[in-house]
Amino acid sequence: MLNNTVSYLVAPYKFINVNTNLSDEIPADYIRVKYLFCGICGGDYSRYLGHRKEYPLSLGHEFVAQVLDYNCSCSIDVSIGDFVVSDFNYRCLKCHYCQKGKSHLCKKNDIELFSNRAFSMYADIHYSYLVKIDSSIKPIYRATAIEPLSCIIHAMQNYDLSKIKAILIYGTGNIGMLCAFYLHTCLKKTVYVYDTNKEKCKLVAHTLGCNIAEHDIGYDLIVEATNTVSGLLECIINCEYNQQICSFSHLYGQNTDGIYTNLVKKEINIFFPLRNGAKENLSHAAQMIKENWTTCEDKLIKVYETDDLNTVFKAKRSCNIPKQIIKFRVIQESS
Repeated sequence: MLNNTVSYLVAPYKFINVNTNLSDEIPADYIRVKYLFCGICGGDYSRYLGHRKEYPLSLGHEFVAQVLDYNCSCSIDVSIGDFVVSDFNYRCLKCHYCQKGKSHLCKKNDIELFSNRAFSMYADIHYSYLVKIDSSIKPIYRATAIEPLSCIIHAMQNYDLSKIKAILIYGTGNIGMLCAFYLHTCLKKTVYVYDTNKEKCKLVAHTLGCNIAEHDIGYDLIVEATNTVSGLLECIINCEYNQQICSFSHLYGQNTDGIYTNLVKKEINIFFPLRNGAKENLSHAAQMIKENWTTCEDKLIKVYETDDLNTVFKAKRSCNIPKQIIKFRVIQESS
C-alpha cells in the first residue's frame, strides 16, 4: 500500500486532510503519479467560498506531476519519471460532441477516472487524461500555468486575432495575468490591463510590459477575468455598445440579476468559453511556457509549501501575486 494524503473541502472555508492508501496493484489503463505542484483555479476558490455546495470535494487540476508507475496494455507516450499535466476532462471520442471536434464538451466528461485530484500527494489517473511535457521547463512549477493557459488558447480561437488590435483585460488574477502573457508576450498584441487591486495591476503591467487601462480608448476585445458578479457587471456597464467580451467568469450559484439586463441594453457580443477545447491545446500551452516564460514572469507566481490549504485559500483574497501554487509540505519532506 502507498500511503497517501488528500485534502478535501468539506464545507465552505474548511479543508481537512485525510490519510488514505493506494493499492499496490494499479488499475488497468491507469498511471500512478506523484503530484509536485498545483495552482489554485477560480473554480476551486468559488467552491471554497460556498458558491457551489457539493461536499466533500477533492480539488486541484492546474497541476504538474511525475509518473511513478503504470499498468497500461495499450501503447502510451509516457515513461516512469516523465512530467505530466492534465485538464481532467474525459473524452470518449465517440459521442456527438467528440465527433464534431468539441471533445471538451464530451457527454462523459465528468466520468472521473481518477482516484483523487491534485491537492494531495499521489493519485491513480486514467492514461487518457495525461499529457507528457518537456522536462526542460524549469523550475517545474511553471508547468502549473499550462492547463489554464490551454483554456485561454481555446477561448481566443473564437476570434480572428488578426483583426483585433487593442485588447483590454479586466482583472489580473491567474487567468487575467495569463491572458496578458499569451496575448502580449506570446502574440505581441497591444494589451491594456485593469484591476480594482491597483498593486496587482501594476505588477502585471510592469512585468509583462502591458499598458494600464485608459477608459477613453476603444477596445476591439475585452477579456473579463474577475470571476465575480460585481466585476462582470462593472465591465458590462463601463464598456461600449456592441462590445465584444470574452468572459472567463463562471458564476455558478451566485445572484447574477442585472447582468442579463445590461447585456441586452448594450447589444453586447459575449462569449463564455468552457474548458480548453482540443486536448492538443495543452501541448500548445506547454510550448508557449517553454519558449516565452522567463525568470521575470516568475514574479507573478507565489508558491506555498504547506499541507494546510485553509491558510493558503484564506490568504488568496488579499494576495497581490496573480497566481498561487501549492506544494504539499508532506511531499517535500518525503522526497
